[in-house]
Amino acid sequence: MGSHDSALHHYDVWLAEHPSVTDDIRRVLSEELDDAGISYDQVSVRIKDRRSFLTKLRNPDFPDYRDFESAHDVIGIRITVFTTSEIPLLVGVMRNLFAVEDVVDKAEKAKAEGTFGYASRHIIARVDPDRLPELTGDTGTRTDLTGRLVEVQLRTVLQHAWAEFEHDIRYKNPDEDLPVEVHRAFTLAAGLIELADSQFDEIQHIVSSEVDAAEDAELSVTTLPGVLTMILGTTFPTSKADYYAFAVDMLAAHGITTIGELATLCDAENVSRLMDAMDYGYAPGQVRLIDDLLLMVYGRDHIRRTVHIGDNPDSRPGRLGNRWQRLTGADRK
Repeated sequence: MGSHDSALHHYDVWLAEHPSVTDDIRRVLSEELDDAGISYDQVSVRIKDRRSFLTKLRNPDFPDYRDFESAHDVIGIRITVFTTSEIPLLVGVMRNLFAVEDVVDKAEKAKAEGTFGYASRHIIARVDPDRLPELTGDTGTRTDLTGRLVEVQLRTVLQHAWAEFEHDIRYKNPDEDLPVEVHRAFTLAAGLIELADSQFDEIQHIVSSEVDAAEDAELSVTTLPGVLTMILGTTFPTSKADYYAFAVDMLAAHGITTIGELATLCDAENVSRLMDAMDYGYAPGQVRLIDDLLLMVYGRDHIRRTVHIGDNPDSRPGRLGNRWQRLTGADRK
């Protein structure tokens, strides 16, 4: 059996043994990002199709792409966000979830070359059982990805739209020279998208900064992101917009309903103690930070009062229990 035939055989056998791999990865990563309190649009996962896998194996431009084990993009994970400022934060989260081997910033590469075009952050990483036990067979699932290489792409929604459309046009015209007008239009669109993304960042910054700073002002879903930015600064990124309803409910469960009461919870000493104890490896989102501060201050009572809150009530008890163990373990050191 030739090397390419052997690689294809390995590909076929592995895929047959992992029928739910895309759903498993999507579910686990979505829960991890939700738990981190990081804002994102969506997580998508795809398996590289057989033809593309073979084509890349045969391509001399990819000398490190030798067999199934070295194929870093058989599993492709894409996470889209709304603003470019969220991408570096997600890189930090990915370093915490995977054993990262390489990070390539396609947008910075284009800027360095003085061009506009494909923009995405590509991460090559391995699944590590110490970081993602849910994907390494420790939980009784059929998916065991221990040591498996994956490629993670981080893009804004606008960057993703450009990349998908550009790929579709060029994929359908592989042997034809597209008119120069098409290339120019793609370049112009890429420049406009970069401008639009920068404006979205500016809008997010302005909206997060304009809040009523009165200590007796009531907290609300709409004002909470800005209030937290005012209290904590920009160290901790904003979370998904709909998560702030969870945060308001969690705070209210402990009688925290005003800016002054929230500021007391988020004082510098509490935040410093929490960061030392949790050793996140990334800057948690605002909602995750609030959840953990409440857990640190109120202990098991916080678990009892808020275990039902959030998008993932089935996994929340276990996650809160794990965090409580980290907090109490740190106190014993």
